[in-house]
Amino acid sequence: MDKRKKVAVVGAGKIGELIVAHLSQRYDVFVYDQDLKRARITAGKTAQAFRINAHHEKALARLLKGKDLVVNSCPHFMNLPIARAAYKAGTSYIDLSEDVKTGAEIKKMARRTNRYFVPRCGVAPGFIQIIASHMMRPYDYVEKASLRVGALPENPTNALKYNLTWSTDGLINEYGNPCEGVENGQFKTLQPLEGYERLVIDGVEYEAFNTSGGLGTLAHSVNGKVKNLNYKTLRYLGHRDLMQFLLFDLKLNEYRTILKQVLESAVPTTNQDMVVVLCCVEGKKNGILTQQTYTKTVRHGDLYGRHWSAIQIITASSAASVADLVLTDRLPHKGYVRQEEIDFGDFCSTPSGKLFSK
Repeated sequence: MDKRKKVAVVGAGKIGELIVAHLSQRYDVFVYDQDLKRARITAGKTAQAFRINAHHEKALARLLKGKDLVVNSCPHFMNLPIARAAYKAGTSYIDLSEDVKTGAEIKKMARRTNRYFVPRCGVAPGFIQIIASHMMRPYDYVEKASLRVGALPENPTNALKYNLTWSTDGLINEYGNPCEGVENGQFKTLQPLEGYERLVIDGVEYEAFNTSGGLGTLAHSVNGKVKNLNYKTLRYLGHRDLMQFLLFDLKLNEYRTILKQVLESAVPTTNQDMVVVLCCVEGKKNGILTQQTYTKTVRHGDLYGRHWSAIQIITASSAASVADLVLTDRLPHKGYVRQEEIDFGDFCSTPSGKLFSK
């Protein structure tokens, strides 16, 4: 009898494609997308492809019956119908979104299930919370925790010093929505593109600024235990001012469909990219003021006989690692699981999680 677990991947985009490649090594994988041709390409020879409009919750729920896990790799605006379908089908659920509003709705759903519901399983939110929580745990008191992530072109040539490497909808969402953090021990709502700073990582100078959703639930989890906590996006110098002009001076944050059209028609995509991750924790450890820093740079490269972008590699590897923990019952509890509750050692012990080992 075939005892392999069954995984449904909803969304046959760039990240979903590599998630399928990872998970189909160990599980029976079913790919669902409204574009059957795209689903078949993503499924390749190791998974099965089906056409479904994920907005049709009842139809999707029927297809998800009997699956052990649903991986939602669609844009954030598809989170709720897919999560509701997973809930109705009685299966576990993970997604990649940084969206705060839909995350709150999924949390309510998760309270009523005995399955795992683990939103925000990408990089930021996602892995960055796992490593930050791991690093903060030995401290008696955390004075400051700084989380920084940047998805960047290796060779920037345009004025923005940026190429599109992932979801344009997700990019606009994080640049235009309110942000969260902790300042002087108090939870704060912060403005996007504010909190400007410059920093050097591996000899390269970057700028960093507030963006939405990257902290996931961490600011709420550590509120009262950490004096200062924030998340900022890394970019090459000069990028923030141009995005400030587009979103707020020209008010295109109020006309996001137009902004998406402008970006996708003027800013080229690339798979020659890198993702830079930095987590710095400062505080008292055994009564001594101590600082610890984790850095990781992931570059585009080859896996399973194909070339993948860095954002595909790091995001899909994070999601696949959490999927492994769900499917092997190695998360701390059923229901709603926050990223910061996931054990860093367990995360890195999975086949996909080895990428994140120090």
